[in-house]
This record gives sequence, C-alpha cells and structure tokens, in this order.
Amino acid sequence: MVIFSGVSIAKSTPLNTKLELVNSELFMLEDPKRFMNVDDAFAKFKRGDFVKNDDNRVSFGFTNSIVWAVLPVTNSTDKVKPLVVKIDNAWLDEIDVFFYEQSVLTKSVQLGDTSSFIDRERQKRMPSVVYTFKPGVTNILFRFKSADPMTIPVYLGDTDSVDKFEQQNAYFYGALYGALIILLIYNLVLYAYSKELRYSLYSFYLFSFTAFNFTYTGHGFWLLWPTDVLKQQWLMPLLMFIYICSGVLFTIEYLQIKKYLPRLYSYRHLIYGSLATVGCIILFVGSVSFAVMVQLVILSTMAIWMLVIGYYSYKNGNPLAKFFVPAILIGTCGAFISSMTTWGLLPYTQWAFRGIEIGMLLEMSLLSVSFGFNFKVAYDARLTAEHYARIDPLTSLYNRRALNELVYPVWKLGDRQQSPMSILLIDLDWFKRINDKFGHVVGDDVLKHVARALKKRLRVSDIILRWGGEEFLVFLPDTDLAQAKSVAEQMRRYFDENNVNDFSKITISVGVASGTANKTSFDELVKLADESLYQAKKTGRNQVVSIDELSPEVS
Repeated sequence: MVIFSGVSIAKSTPLNTKLELVNSELFMLEDPKRFMNVDDAFAKFKRGDFVKNDDNRVSFGFTNSIVWAVLPVTNSTDKVKPLVVKIDNAWLDEIDVFFYEQSVLTKSVQLGDTSSFIDRERQKRMPSVVYTFKPGVTNILFRFKSADPMTIPVYLGDTDSVDKFEQQNAYFYGALYGALIILLIYNLVLYAYSKELRYSLYSFYLFSFTAFNFTYTGHGFWLLWPTDVLKQQWLMPLLMFIYICSGVLFTIEYLQIKKYLPRLYSYRHLIYGSLATVGCIILFVGSVSFAVMVQLVILSTMAIWMLVIGYYSYKNGNPLAKFFVPAILIGTCGAFISSMTTWGLLPYTQWAFRGIEIGMLLEMSLLSVSFGFNFKVAYDARLTAEHYARIDPLTSLYNRRALNELVYPVWKLGDRQQSPMSILLIDLDWFKRINDKFGHVVGDDVLKHVARALKKRLRVSDIILRWGGEEFLVFLPDTDLAQAKSVAEQMRRYFDENNVNDFSKITISVGVASGTANKTSFDELVKLADESLYQAKKTGRNQVVSIDELSPEVS
C-alpha cells in the first residue's frame, strides 16, 4: 500500500491555477451493489482497485451504480493554494466530495440537487467547492449517484479562472434566454394579431422548452426554489413531458395535418391518448429515473416522427413544410449530439454538451422565420383580396366598396377649404339592346371601352367608380357646376361621335350635381345627380342634365 501510494502520488495532477477539465487524471471505480462507504472506497483506491481514466471519460449514461472517482493533486510549492473543484453538471442527484491529506479526511461536502441549494458553500449554479491545498499530495474522492444520466465533468482551477468560466456561461445563457424570449414575444404578437391557433401552440412549444431548459441547467434551483429539493427532482421530468406534448400539438397544427395528411389526423386522439397513458404510467411508477429514460426515448421517437410527417406534408403541397423539415433536422442534430455526449458515445466538450440548446435555438429561429413568411404571405393575400374587393374585375375601375376610402377624405378636405365639388352620374343608353343583339362578350367590351375612355379624358385627381351595371360615377373635386357640365358634355360628345368597334356604337346620358361640403352631403349630391340622370333618360337620352335646370341641356 505504501509503494502504491508513492506511485499514485507520482501520477497525481500537478497544481495549476488555470481552469482545466481533469477527468483524464481521475481514477475511477463503479459500485453496482452500492454498498461501499467512503472509508471502503478510499481503502480500495489505496490498494489500487481504481482504474485510471486515460480515455478521458466524462459520461456514463444511465446507471444504477454509484460512481467513485479520485483526483490526486500535487502542490509542489511550499505555499498553500486555494483552488475551486467544480462539477459542471446541475442535474446530478448526489455529489459527495472528500479531501484527504496524508490519508486523513480533512473536509467533506454535499453538492447534489437532493440537498438544499442554500447549504452549498459556494452559491453558484454549478456544484463546486473551494479547498486550500497544502504542499504535498491531496486526494480528492468523489461519490456520484443519480437517477439522471451520469455526466461528471470535473474541473479544477483558481477562483479567477472559474469566475471567468462562469461569466462566459452566463453570457451564453443570457443570449440563449434573451433570444428565446424575443422569439416568444414575437410569436405571441403574431397570434394576437392573427388569432391563428398554430401561433399560440408554437409559443407554448417555445415556452415549454425554455422552462425545461431553465430547470435542467440548474437555473431554477439556483434562482427560484433553492430550498425545494422535491420540486428540483420532479420538475425536470414534468416539464420534459409538457415539452413533448406541446411539440406534438404544435406539429399537428403547424403542418395543417387535417388538410395535408387527413389519415394521420384521424388518429390524433390515439396519439394524445398514448401520451396521457405514458404520463399515468410515469406517475404510477413514481421513479424520476424511469420518467427521464422513458421520455428520452419518446423525444427521440418524436423527432423522427416530426421529420417523417414534415416530409410527407411537403410532398402533399404544404409550403411551410420546407421550413419545418430543416428546422426540426437542425434541432434533432443538436439533441443527438448532446445525447451522444451524455451517453459517453461522443467525446465531451462544452459545445457538444450544449448541442441541444444551440440546435433548439436555431430550430426555433427558423420556425419563427417561417411564421413571419407565412404571416407575410397571408397579409399580402389579404391586402390583395381587399384590393380586388374594391376593384371591378371587368373594367378595373373602383367599385362602391372603395367609396369611403377614396371619396370621403377628399370630401372632408373640400369641406375645410370650402371648395366646390361635383358628381357626374353616367348611364349607357340602350345598353341592354347591345347585349341582346351582340351578346354579353360584346357588351363587356363596350364597358371596358367606356372605362378606358373615361380614365383617358379625366384628371388624375378625379375618381371614377363603376356604380353598377352600365352606370358610372365620376367625382370631380374642386369643380363647380359649369366646369362639371363642360366635362360631361365633352364626354357625351366623344361617345356620340366615335364607335366602340366596327359594329357597335354607344351614347351616354349624364346627370350632373354640384355643391360645397358645408352646405350639402355627398349622399345628397349623389341623389341630385341621380335625379338629373333620370331627367336625361326620361327626356330622350344622349344628353347632359343638371338638377338646377327645368329642361335638359341638349347639345
């Protein structure tokens, strides 16, 4: 034992103030029966039963064993050096750390999340302890036990380097949560504006991942419930389950499965029922380890399921699936890298361990872009629909629906300026005869010809509406009665002197009304123009009449 102790000291970790991952310097031993106490474990280490972790193993996956590890540290100086021992994983249940100097136990601490957070020596998110190393060899003995995946990255360094490392972590998570909160607010605003269910479900999906991540990274235990050990133990599997359910609900709604994959949609109640059954089984078993293992399997299955239905939804013509598939693929790749790192199948690095967070941030961002794209498409479609709802499709003139938007603002301006405004109400004479004789196609061509002629011969500021059938309304701002009658007469003469085509001719009757906004309303002016038009048609057509005349004006 003395000889082996000398060998162990020779192979111990030299004291270094720079923060380093020291797993390759650990001596490891698994205790599947979980019967050893700390004295037994240290005795086995001194006998040489521990195995050097030369392959720098960090992760052991799910294990029922207690994992023991020893880190021999040599202080080759003649001065004491305080260093921080840090285990960079927040979800481990039991972490016991023992310090031995010359085989004498000098300090022991409990750091796992089955112990109250406020009892920790260092009030930091990740479990850590400060120890002052004396000259010579100090053996640090670790005892790890957890129902969650056993990932035990052990770091050693001085306070400054640890603080810098933790500051970098704080920047990372600040950026991560800041970005996720911005995306959440963005999508809630889209939902508030559009009232579409998928925006709401996506916000729920995004929030559930953020809450789940906030818990398993130790932020919740550190900041919100430092004394509630039971909450820390069970909140992570609970939020994981909510995250899974929100992902399923969001996928079905986002991809519009009812429209693009109706057969799958008919099985949605079976999917929801299966999730509810799994939740009941987890509650019945009452094991955190079982809950996490089952849900990790479901998460892996769900990722594949989302990719498959995204692909088939795309094949069936869903334009949003072209965003969904790469987004889920990115998120799945990030989760896969993290899982493989947690299970010890990939070499441990900080970025690999955080793969799920980076992947999910990219996934959520791309999905938010797709929502922005979808919102813009829907908004443009609505504007187009609104535009064409105000446009007569045959003549490309505005219709009555555009009246309030176009005429009333100009009318109010004329009211302030007390300027005269006029209305021409135009009707095509004997238009029904053209339809009966030549057919509706020719009749439509006549209406188009009239519309083009009106637009060509009127001012840009004049507003032309197809009033209905073969009637047109022209609103002339800043125009008195004499000017309006002159314009109407020019139009009447043009149609009287020119044919529409080689075999059809049209004449028009025009009713004219004029006034100022402070003395009459627009509706009253329209009524006067309509009465004038009635007189023009009653007394022979092909003429211009204004209401102030007892007899029509005939050119």
